[in-house]
Amino acid sequence: MTAPEALPAAEPAPTSPVGLARPLLSLLVAAVCGAAVVLMARGAVGTASGQRLDQLTLSGSRNHGGLLSRIAELAVETVSMPVIIALLALTAVIALLRRRPALLLPLASLVLGANLTTQVIKHLLVSREVLGPGIEPTTNSFPSGHSTLAATTMIALVLVAGRARPLVAPLGLLWSGAAGIGTLVTGWHRPSDVIGAIAVSAAWTFLVLGVDGLHTRRRLRHAAAHGGRGRRRRGRDLRQDVPRLPRAEVACALVLGAIGAVGLVTGAAGIVGLPLPLDLADRASQLAAFRATGAVIAGASAVWVALVMVLRTPSVLRTPPAERVP
Repeated sequence: MTAPEALPAAEPAPTSPVGLARPLLSLLVAAVCGAAVVLMARGAVGTASGQRLDQLTLSGSRNHGGLLSRIAELAVETVSMPVIIALLALTAVIALLRRRPALLLPLASLVLGANLTTQVIKHLLVSREVLGPGIEPTTNSFPSGHSTLAATTMIALVLVAGRARPLVAPLGLLWSGAAGIGTLVTGWHRPSDVIGAIAVSAAWTFLVLGVDGLHTRRRLRHAAAHGGRGRRRRGRDLRQDVPRLPRAEVACALVLGAIGAVGLVTGAAGIVGLPLPLDLADRASQLAAFRATGAVIAGASAVWVALVMVLRTPSVLRTPPAERVP
């Protein structure tokens, strides 16, 4: 008797080099940022104690008068429509020059979504009413439109920058952070407005990163299942394209993350250490509150950008190079 022929081994199911970790973590962080917006609106705008802390910090920003205040005031003046339009146009040009037109839709969704959300919250969902003595009455200002515009323009440039990302990220952070603090120095906004704008911008950033990561994963799984398309070699194992972020980008993200963590811890400690009850007329408390809030704004922005650099979908997976058939 002849031995039965062995059945051919079943081919392994195609897998995608893009795991679920990055997209799901991005969506989780987006949810956390959204919850932070709600907490800021209720705590800083909707309570008397939150308004008193805002007022104390605002007074400190007006009385600071140091180099930081002068730089911040100059930075916020650059947040104008001509400058923003020019920067967004530059973002689009870079995407086209890098042959990454697929980036335009997610980046446009990020910028438009965050800025529209800010306007809806400000004009329809949150009203700022004076809840105690010593609080200056202001119109609805939560979140800050100027800060949202600067932050989303900055993060769009960071995402499209490619190999220049480790250079663009710190420079963009300095500009958008200074512009946010500048809205305090000029008296346009309160601290909660700026922090709320950062949270809105971050929520939309991570939402877009999560959706884009899931879409890329689905597209690559489809390509693996059908053996590629066009002139790409049929049967190519996409698992060899396991994504690795550039070392310079990882180093930049680690440095920004560390700086951000120090800023958040220092700022939180400074706010917790303010003498109670808050004396809105005490100059020392005003300046301490302003310095602590500035550290929180800078720290939150740095952590946001560091996480974006780590959780973004690598470009090598978005548009893998065509492989010619010999």
